[in-house]
Amino acid sequence: MLRPSIARKVLRVRSARLGYRGLHSHLLNISYSPLPSEHPSEPPIATRFPLYRREEYQREPPITQAMIDSLPTDEGLSRQLKRKVTKKAVEDIPEWSEQDLRAFYLDLVKTGVKEGESLEAIEAPGNQVELLSDEQRRSTLAKMSSRLLGQGQDHSNEASSLPPVHRGKVSFSRLPYAILESLAPLAVLSGPSETSKGKAVENVAARLDVPLGLVNNTEWNALFQELIQRQDAIAAETVLDLMNAHGMPVDLHLIDEIMHVHAMQGRPDEVKRLVLEVAAAGDAILPVHQDKIVLSLLQQSPSDARPAIAHLRQAEEAATPFPQSSYQLVISHLTTPSPDVHPNAHTRSLAWDLFAHMRLKAHPTPTREMYATMIRSCGDANQPQPERARDLWLEMTQQERLEPNGEGYNAIIRALGSTKKDYLEAFDLLRQMLVKHNDATFVPFEEHNDISRFSKFVPTLETFNAVLEGAKRAGDINRARWVLTEVLKLSRAGQALKVTVWKDGADESLLSAVFMTYAAWKPVVKKQGLKLRTGGEAELGDAAAEAAVDDASKEAAHLDVDVLQDVQDVVTQEPLMDELTLNEPPVSTPTTPLSSADALRECTSLFNRILSDNEAVREGSSDFLPFKSVRPSPRLINSYLSVHLVHGTSLIGLKEVHDEAWKDAAKASLSSVKPNGWSYMFLLEKCSSGARVISPAERPLAVSWGRELWSSYLSFYSIASSYLERNYTAEHPLAKARKRWIMGLGDRQVERVWKAAIKLESVHGDVDQALEILEDFVRRFPAEEISRSYQPIPEAGLSIRMALPSTTPEADVPPLLLFSDVQALHQRLVKEKRFGSVRRLKWVVEGYTGALAKRRKWRMKGVAQGRERMAEKRHQRETYRAVEGEHSEELD
Repeated sequence: MLRPSIARKVLRVRSARLGYRGLHSHLLNISYSPLPSEHPSEPPIATRFPLYRREEYQREPPITQAMIDSLPTDEGLSRQLKRKVTKKAVEDIPEWSEQDLRAFYLDLVKTGVKEGESLEAIEAPGNQVELLSDEQRRSTLAKMSSRLLGQGQDHSNEASSLPPVHRGKVSFSRLPYAILESLAPLAVLSGPSETSKGKAVENVAARLDVPLGLVNNTEWNALFQELIQRQDAIAAETVLDLMNAHGMPVDLHLIDEIMHVHAMQGRPDEVKRLVLEVAAAGDAILPVHQDKIVLSLLQQSPSDARPAIAHLRQAEEAATPFPQSSYQLVISHLTTPSPDVHPNAHTRSLAWDLFAHMRLKAHPTPTREMYATMIRSCGDANQPQPERARDLWLEMTQQERLEPNGEGYNAIIRALGSTKKDYLEAFDLLRQMLVKHNDATFVPFEEHNDISRFSKFVPTLETFNAVLEGAKRAGDINRARWVLTEVLKLSRAGQALKVTVWKDGADESLLSAVFMTYAAWKPVVKKQGLKLRTGGEAELGDAAAEAAVDDASKEAAHLDVDVLQDVQDVVTQEPLMDELTLNEPPVSTPTTPLSSADALRECTSLFNRILSDNEAVREGSSDFLPFKSVRPSPRLINSYLSVHLVHGTSLIGLKEVHDEAWKDAAKASLSSVKPNGWSYMFLLEKCSSGARVISPAERPLAVSWGRELWSSYLSFYSIASSYLERNYTAEHPLAKARKRWIMGLGDRQVERVWKAAIKLESVHGDVDQALEILEDFVRRFPAEEISRSYQPIPEAGLSIRMALPSTTPEADVPPLLLFSDVQALHQRLVKEKRFGSVRRLKWVVEGYTGALAKRRKWRMKGVAQGRERMAEKRHQRETYRAVEGEHSEELD
């Protein structure tokens, strides 16, 4: 039964339906009458009812060209839209003051970089220990010894438990080892590896009654750094054992320093042992550890890089290639001159082969540092390759889009400066480097923008030395003077701001290059083109000479600087006796030198200032000395004398300058500075010159001085050869070749000296003496030695080769004589009708020519190259067997 409420709702709905039906039927029966017509006096319906107004058709005007032209363009509409959007965006921003805008722009400039790599990220705090100075280290060790050994002070309570090893005074050379002996009981339980990573030293502090805190952290660091500086890796490992026994934490970088000492001493087994112990301790093997292994292999056999390359190839075959830094170590070792290596054509070709092999097998994309290393190898003076360097530079900057750093700029500048043709492009790159330096150091709205600032793009001595490599080949004296002026400015600012790269100023290499540039410079006006006025000033006596001076002045206007404005001192500029007579007044020279006399005057002042700065340093002067780091070495003196060799007009004056230069250099440096092979070579070539250089009045002096030089050279050659044979074994030929080249006893230098001696006697002296010198040369350097010294190019088992053996230039060719070298002797013999001696001379020359042709033929055919490959494969098999044996022992 339904509820009452529901019943009432149903009744209401039914009654509503009936009412709706009745109303609908009623409306259908009503009749509607039409609307009455509008009366004339009434307003129209459209006016009374605006919503019902009928829309009247309006005729639009025709479109004309003027209307089309008046329409806004797409660009105008875009500007209007941007203007509205900008207005809407900044309507709520408060107005900025001028100071706010300056600050905003300053922050914008400071944060602007081209790539993310150049951003300076926040580094985590490292575990690097602050290096102590020599004085701090000595003082710390002295206090430590006085406490532990009882020297000078009373024993402390902690030190009383240690055995008194030394009762007397101990010298500083013995002091670190005496301290270790006093702490020796703590190292008794060191591990089998004798390092702090040994397992036997764990919890040693709990098993020994040792007073902790006996040695503080600073003393441990001083002791460790002293032993590392002495290159004593074994004692340094003992220090780490003691530190671990005392409960001191041993940082990983301390073990890295010990690895470096072992690596520099050529101990790959010790380095590998430490690397394995680092891995056994749970630490990761870092790329720096792999670099130390490669470095130790290179130092073990500096003249043979194949063991290091074989180690890299083993890692590649194990699918764990070494980092690019390891490959870079090998390539730098093969291409960069060092005391252990003298690069030649064969080592450079091997470096390029390794570079191609690395890109094929391990790392297709070189790093910025690898590019810089390969570009630098293109700048060798004996084998310049500026085109290849330019290709690598474009590949790095454009294809790989790597932003070059200062090292890369130095490399490309040296490579382009290695030839006279491309050195101006090196100056363009230097300008780019300076622009980047200015952008990095420029601070907008700074009041003191003229203050010197330094960045990573600031040119260094290496940069300016690279630039001068091209300037000295072209004899560009204006750019050399500009470089010297910039070096003086940077050295002054660097010493004032204590910048590391410029704290020492100019060096010997820079000044030697400057002197060589003066020697290669061609005078604008010769002395014959000048005549003296009555007032003492020189005027140009030739219209052509005057035009040449004007052209030179216009060309070098932007480089015209006074090179001596910062170095003029109490050094007096006296006129040279071979340039001016007693009746000639001194000539006032302009800023840029025009004649040979001007160049000699500037070089003499510069050389005297170098000697003066050395004397001031010895006396303890605190003034700014731009050349305080320039030592008067044989190289510097030879380059200075080369200016007099070229621009001097008198052999008598040259001899006087030569004697005074060596005497003054020895006095200024307080050392025995003596001539080397380069010195004798240049002077003998000068004395053996013909009539165009040596006047008839100076021929007796040329003969007497030349014979004196030749006698001194033979004595020097004998002593130097004995020294080289005694200190350099046959196992290190590249180190011996490097030392011979530095001393001026290289193959080509020896050849030039003997050639000059033969020519001296042939032109000015006795022909019999010339024949004796020739026979001496044949006896010392027989022609058979050329073919006997032939060696195949070393095979390293690389997958690809950049240079074929037939296209690689010859290296280490012994001294020889060709017909052009003894042509003067041949003419003298023919003139005197000594046909027997002519036949002997021809036989000697043909012997050297035939031996050289035989060696070239062997190189083109690749003689003994197959034997070298078989030896390399045999070496690889032996190496793999040794490695497998080591792995099996580890598994056992």
